[in-house]
Amino acid sequence: GIIDILAINNKGVVTALQVTSYSNVGARVKKITESPATPFLRTADWVILVEGWKKEKNGKWVSRIVDLS
Repeated sequence: GIIDILAINNKGVVTALQVTSYSNVGARVKKITESPATPFLRTADWVILVEGWKKEKNGKWVSRIVDLS
């Protein structure tokens, strides 16, 4: 699939999140972009995000978020 976490806020906004490692963000972006489901999610005004995580040398975690909506 292309969605790990699905969230709906109190205004009805649906957010689909794909979580991955920092180095795999590009691969996940490609996977979602090429998915036959993505045009339907965009038509439905879903927020589609890819979030990649990595641990810095100082021990802090940082993320990169790409919006594919």
